[in-house]
Amino acid sequence: MKQQDHIGFYNWVKFLIAGILMLFFLNSNSQENYVKLPKTQSSCPMIIVNDNIIANESFINKYKTLIIKVRVLKDRHYHTVHRSSNLSENGTVFVELDQKIKTKSQCDLNKFFGIDKNNDVYVNGYLIEDAKYKIAVESIIDIELITPNSTNKLKRKSINVWTITKEEREQGCKQ
Repeated sequence: MKQQDHIGFYNWVKFLIAGILMLFFLNSNSQENYVKLPKTQSSCPMIIVNDNIIANESFINKYKTLIIKVRVLKDRHYHTVHRSSNLSENGTVFVELDQKIKTKSQCDLNKFFGIDKNNDVYVNGYLIEDAKYKIAVESIIDIELITPNSTNKLKRKSINVWTITKEEREQGCKQ
């Protein structure tokens, strides 16, 4: 082999190794774990109003004339700034709304069900990791009190608030 062929071969090997490392890095980041209840399979994005209120699409449609700003984030990496990374598996829609919103705090929900005020609260099967998040009352479709068992591996009773319909849970959201 000529020296020029060796240089071309080594450059090709370097390129191949760099490509493999890049694929490994991208793949390891794409398989992030989300804290969620078993069988959670919604494809619906989470909707966050005014930075700390979890809502749903029908709520946004009802108040669409009062929307000031909308941001859509698809990548979990960017959600750490917004305290919503565990809610972001299917993306997050941040909506700024010029409207007073009636909400329930996680503490309120736990008290209502007679469990410790600091127990975990899930929304659409995903753990709400930040206590500052509240849920728009108009967006609550159903609430489940979940008892620990071998399937869910919970340590204590928890609440799961559904803001999406049963149809959306099973078939996904409209695109």
